[in-house]
Amino acid sequence: MSGFIGIISSQPQETNTALLDLSAIAIASCCDDYTGSWHSHQADLRFGWLKTSEDTAEEHLPFSVDENLRIVGDVRLDNRIALVTELGAFFEAINSSTPDSYLLLYAYKHWGEDCLQHIAGDFAFAIWNEQTGNLFCARDHFGLIPFYYASYEKRFLFTNFYHALKDIPDLMSELSDDVLQDYLRSGQNKRFDQTIYKKIKKLPPAHKLIYEDGETYISRYWEIPSHMEPIRYKTTKEYVSHFYNLFEQSIKDRTRSNKIASSLSGGMDSSSITAIAKKVLNENYGDNHTLVSFNIAYTQLVSEKEGYFAMLISRHLNIPIEQYIAEDYVKNVAQPLTTWIPEPAGVPSATAESQILSDTTTFSRIYLTGFGGDPLFEFEPLSHRRLSMQGYWLQPFLDNLIFYKTFGHLIRTIGQKIRKLIKKEPINNDKTPFWFNSSSVPDRYSPIKPNKDTPSMRSNFSMTENPYWSWLFETSHPGFTGKKVKVRQPFFTLDLYLFILALPPHVLYQKSLLRMSMIPYLPGEVIRRPKTLLFGNPLSQNLKKQEIQDRLEEIITQSGDFLAGKIDVPNLLAAIRDPVYADMSYTYFLPVSHVLLWKNYTFNNFTNLK
Repeated sequence: MSGFIGIISSQPQETNTALLDLSAIAIASCCDDYTGSWHSHQADLRFGWLKTSEDTAEEHLPFSVDENLRIVGDVRLDNRIALVTELGAFFEAINSSTPDSYLLLYAYKHWGEDCLQHIAGDFAFAIWNEQTGNLFCARDHFGLIPFYYASYEKRFLFTNFYHALKDIPDLMSELSDDVLQDYLRSGQNKRFDQTIYKKIKKLPPAHKLIYEDGETYISRYWEIPSHMEPIRYKTTKEYVSHFYNLFEQSIKDRTRSNKIASSLSGGMDSSSITAIAKKVLNENYGDNHTLVSFNIAYTQLVSEKEGYFAMLISRHLNIPIEQYIAEDYVKNVAQPLTTWIPEPAGVPSATAESQILSDTTTFSRIYLTGFGGDPLFEFEPLSHRRLSMQGYWLQPFLDNLIFYKTFGHLIRTIGQKIRKLIKKEPINNDKTPFWFNSSSVPDRYSPIKPNKDTPSMRSNFSMTENPYWSWLFETSHPGFTGKKVKVRQPFFTLDLYLFILALPPHVLYQKSLLRMSMIPYLPGEVIRRPKTLLFGNPLSQNLKKQEIQDRLEEIITQSGDFLAGKIDVPNLLAAIRDPVYADMSYTYFLPVSHVLLWKNYTFNNFTNLK
């Protein structure tokens, strides 16, 4: 895990050094195992390192292989052993302990920009060519590591560490109306390439950036393949074996340390990751390892059994579990922020997740989550269309036949299609509450899908094509949270993802593939447990409390003219206590509250951010 920042400028400026000195302090607050810097008359590069791997040498960046090419980056590579073997044939300096970022620079020296076709993992990096004045940057396939940049005053600035930009004058002085509207309506940034600040941009996932002669060139280096050979095995055992090998390798690649923290919700996703992490740690370190699981449970606002199942799994795996009561945190949902976050992504003190990250730092620097399990195993109907376009005309029919034979849903599916033909459901494109200014609402705006061509969250295609996921990764990065812990996502692995996309629907349905592969590792009660939603919405229940409604009204009333042109404040205030909106109050009111609380803290504490 690393933090980096750099400035490229055609004219040497003393202010560059002063600006990056402040930014380097912000990076070192999290990444303090090593700090490095390098500068020339064209470039100034800064770096901070937080050790998260026990199997490689120390990472001293900026690193150069020839005193010309230099890299700074936040890099963790998948399948590094194969890459070490391949590149070791060309570079004698490479061995099994070569840091990932060094391998990446060697890969660039050997393959040039095509190195991106040979690597996968979590990464954002910048490679500076002092001789040609060329800067080459890229962000990983899923956007697991952020990359921010800005062009201003004949300088090009780039970083993965959002907090490092806070002290740079005027960079955050103007807000983006589009992103602000996104936050007000949905509580998230729905743009792949834009931050909430006009002058700061994001490099989208699976994109590369070249800066040369004062010009910036951005292009996509990867997308979901349009032609993919379907994987159709004769036996279920073959599917399970193939999946398990990829899944275990993903967890091995993300647990190169003997001290690991893991989310344990009680569902299949995080439970599977925790179970295999335990197996991997046992094999690699024996008894000399620490694995602690973390669970969040509700006891009052809703009825649920996640805590029970998490306890069951922890006993089965013989690992400690720390349980957090959600009500202890959600009560703070309308309280002022006590620390700054770069974008209005919520109230940290109102989430147990924030406390978990803080507690993780006391013993580990790696926290595993089960995010991505739901969409990964959700078969995308576009896959059948793709098969037909590739010439596999019969395959979709055979896949459906096996699916219906396995799960017996043929009659129900036919009935559903007939009902749709007989009675066409009305389409309501207006999903925006009436208190929003209609002139500022984009056509067909949806809080789930950023536009009509983007996959919904219930699709494995969404893992690369819906901006929710890259935004989630950005807001959990240490450069955003300020926490000295790296959150890792084993389900977001390129090899695993491409394998799943090539599978038939019957092995994905209700996570059948995952359940079968976990039979040796999890209790049968967990394996057989269906996907279970909470019995009620805890956030909506929480917002029905008188004291929280009073606080929301106070926050909105004191917003001044900040919401002018965006929201009709009197209508919004009236809606807060309207029972019609009670069940969806967390969707309608919390995003507005989060923006205002963030605005208040930002404007009150940082004069250069007003």
